[in-house]
Amino acid sequence: MRLMTVRQGQRVAVWDKKGQVRLVDGPRRMLLFRQTADQLPRFSAQANQYLSIRYRDGRCENIAGPAAVWLDPVEHDRITVEDALTVNAHEAIVVYARDNGQVHRRVVHGPAMFVPTDKEWLHQFSWHGADPKNPRRKIPSALRFVTLRTIPDQMYCDVPEVRTADDALLIVELMIFFELADIETMLDQTHDPVADFINAATADVIDFAGSRSFEQFKQSTEKLNELDAYRNLTQRAARIGYRVNKVVYRGYEANAKLQAMHDEAIQARTKLKLEAETETQAQELADLRLEREAQRADQQRQMEQEQAQHRIALERLTSDETMRALKEEQENEAADKQRLNAIDLEHQKATDTQRVELLRAMQAMQVDLTKYLVAQYQNPDRLIRVEGDKRTQLHLHEN
Repeated sequence: MRLMTVRQGQRVAVWDKKGQVRLVDGPRRMLLFRQTADQLPRFSAQANQYLSIRYRDGRCENIAGPAAVWLDPVEHDRITVEDALTVNAHEAIVVYARDNGQVHRRVVHGPAMFVPTDKEWLHQFSWHGADPKNPRRKIPSALRFVTLRTIPDQMYCDVPEVRTADDALLIVELMIFFELADIETMLDQTHDPVADFINAATADVIDFAGSRSFEQFKQSTEKLNELDAYRNLTQRAARIGYRVNKVVYRGYEANAKLQAMHDEAIQARTKLKLEAETETQAQELADLRLEREAQRADQQRQMEQEQAQHRIALERLTSDETMRALKEEQENEAADKQRLNAIDLEHQKATDTQRVELLRAMQAMQVDLTKYLVAQYQNPDRLIRVEGDKRTQLHLHEN
């Protein structure tokens, strides 16, 4: 006999001597006589979790969180807390459900928080993926998942042992951009879309290279960036519910000898190309120098012409100024001479007036003016004497 305290928030299973059980919740204090008590665990799930309950009769029940359940030692076999499956907006899952002996399939698109019922289970995808030991090699079942991505995606794809028409062995490297268009078609038509992509792309690349020599293959590699070169790939993708948006050619690899020959040819072509570019640049530099020198000569001639025009303009301006000054000086001299002539004329007029008055005065005083004038001018410039009688006619013409 013993006392036992069951605290608040606890639950115990009390077993009697007959093996019967009763559940006791706290808070409580009880006396145990020929009885045993086991404290029971309480399981709780958050909003992004759920409780998975397995009953002793084989039934299963999933309760979405937030929820809490006490373990019943009689009814329950076990209780576990599981994380709900988060399905984002660009994702989807495939759910199978059993109902009356039949199995139904449905697709759940995100965003969603998926909690399966006891009769539901998820589709497990197992596709080709990169080999962890050699990422360039694809191996079966390397990708295992339950959530499909419905947004555009891409994958690297290396096509080995591609033989050209002249028996050159190559490895062609591609990148395939694709998008899942119809999930139901994909589930019905294929179990491994990646393997289908690899096989179809391999067939297209082999067909492309098989009809061309190695040199022709190198010259036409830009066509490997066009979807028209991948007829098998696009047709197979459409058949299994996918859409191929683009294929990018990333290059190729050859065996060591062929690659060495190719590298030597590339080096030779590159050297010739560099020499040609160097010569072209030298010629362009020479042309540029000549052009710049011609431009400088034109500028020099233009500057000299402008300077000559400026000098001529200055000389013309100086000449005009000199002529203007000379003309002004001549005009001033002419004006001064005219004034002097006027003064002389006035003086001569005054002198003549005075002389006339003098002669008049002398005539008034009965002075013989002829004798006076002859006496005044003893040495005339020209003397004309006229002798004869009164009947003689005289005509004098002086030129």
